[in-house]
Amino acid sequence: MALTPNIEITGLIKPLVDGFKAVNNEWDNFFEIGLTDYLHSQTEKYYFTNTFLHRSEKVRFNDIYFPIKATYKKLTTDFNDLDELFTNYNNITIVGSAGSGKTTLIKHIFLQTIFNQNRIPILIELRNLNEFKGDFEKLITEKILKSKVKPSDSIFKRALESGKFLFLLDGYDEIFSDKKQDINRQIELFVDSYSNNKFLITTRPGSGVEGFPRFHDFKVCPLDDDDVIGFISKIVEEGERKDRIKNIVLDPKNQNYYEFLRNPLLLSMFIMAFENHPEIPKRKTAFYRNVFDTLYSRHDGITKNSFPREKLTNLQRDDFEDILSIFSYLTLIEGQYSFTNEYMTDILDKVRDSSDYEYITESLIYDLRTSISILILDGFEYFFPHRSMQEYFTAMFINRLPTDKKHKAYKNLSSVLQQSSTDYSFNFWSLCFEMDETIFISNFLIPQLKKIYKPLENKRGKELVESYFKIIKPTLWKRDFDKNGTTKLRILRHANFQNAILDFCEIYDYYDIWMFPEKHNCEDDFIKIYDKQLEKSKKEQRGIPSLLKNDELLEFLVSSGIDKVVENIRKKIENKIQKWDMTIKKKKSNIDDLLNI
Repeated sequence: MALTPNIEITGLIKPLVDGFKAVNNEWDNFFEIGLTDYLHSQTEKYYFTNTFLHRSEKVRFNDIYFPIKATYKKLTTDFNDLDELFTNYNNITIVGSAGSGKTTLIKHIFLQTIFNQNRIPILIELRNLNEFKGDFEKLITEKILKSKVKPSDSIFKRALESGKFLFLLDGYDEIFSDKKQDINRQIELFVDSYSNNKFLITTRPGSGVEGFPRFHDFKVCPLDDDDVIGFISKIVEEGERKDRIKNIVLDPKNQNYYEFLRNPLLLSMFIMAFENHPEIPKRKTAFYRNVFDTLYSRHDGITKNSFPREKLTNLQRDDFEDILSIFSYLTLIEGQYSFTNEYMTDILDKVRDSSDYEYITESLIYDLRTSISILILDGFEYFFPHRSMQEYFTAMFINRLPTDKKHKAYKNLSSVLQQSSTDYSFNFWSLCFEMDETIFISNFLIPQLKKIYKPLENKRGKELVESYFKIIKPTLWKRDFDKNGTTKLRILRHANFQNAILDFCEIYDYYDIWMFPEKHNCEDDFIKIYDKQLEKSKKEQRGIPSLLKNDELLEFLVSSGIDKVVENIRKKIENKIQKWDMTIKKKKSNIDDLLNI
């Protein structure tokens, strides 16, 4: 049946719009001057959607959606009963790794909210704040209202204060680090000002989103065995093909690789590439390679009229791969994950001018979008099917560089990631680790660990703790952790590059510092000192107490034994450096032995 977007979308949002318009004239006016148009365009965008498996055509979201789950403490939810969920948790963060299904989930929540008719969903892509000239509230206004017609401030504020909105803030990890503190303040102010509404933030792990007061962190669950089978059944239509995929997945000899298929993105990649690559890859990079092979070969076969499908540029597979690797490196260096036609043209012109390739850029863009479908046009911007594809091609670019140039590439990316990312691309690092383990360890991980270790070396007690706190930049976070009003004071790390390195190298146990006061039975006294300092700060109109350069709090923590925790972290860093140094020396020795045979 042909898609009839206008009829279906209008029919979906009409009950919601009519219900609110009937409340009073202000709501009627509010919808007429922009909110109805926003809901229609946004709903159409998600109701008919592209997926990794449906890049060249839009499909109904509900036809392909398989629910993912997330956990908070002992609760596990699939986000189907949103009313009950948001009754118990006003503000939620959804934390999931690359490809875990966060973007798909937020589409589900948006559409489900429209269907439930009792709230108005507003979705904001937080990366837009990086270049936005204005505050968060202004972005909300411009997003949902016609630019030339706005209500009075009082009408707008009354609508926001009504508590009838669900604000979906997507991609916290894409906020630039140099903007993060200011944007955090704006978001927190908006949440405080309009606290009757519901709020949901999505992010990759390690972004520092834990710093938001009153938000509850739901962690996306990997797919379990039943989920994997359910996902395949939902996505794959052909009966025989579906059975063959299930048989491969359920084959006991493939259990060692089953972990890969617990990620929705990697599972989608496996399904798409199944005909050409029916085996389960042992390495994550193999998934991406198989996908690119499939995308290229799928459009490189014979058309219905038995003529080979020609690409406008006449480039070959390896040419496209090489161009994409350079393009991905240059765009990632600039912190760009979406590309206007003008921006793409500019970057691809640079690629052509710095290489031996000859092509018309407009034709290349056509091939990338249509002939290969490696880029998707959504509105006025191009995207990779998933951001991790860009990371894969960037890792490939660095891997192919001469050995003496790789150090500079990693240094460039380190500098950029410190400014333009808050999750620091763990997925990208893992791809680099797989592709070029020895060079990645020796040129990137070990130098970064040594930078962290150096200021900690040969220090003890308070001096050691101070040096370590300068690295992790901790803040104190006081909050009520349960409905009984139990107060906790946590030591929260700042989301910075050094902390990301410690996490990636599996050195840092988050709870050692985060829950130190509670684990070491000194929380009550710690809170008393904090409260005393907080009261003094208020009288003197200063900021809240911090840990850095705070002798009283530092001395208390040291007397409670936190320096021993930091000593343990320092020892782990030292051991990791020594272990990797030995690994590299051994590999080099093995290579020398082979060459001498």
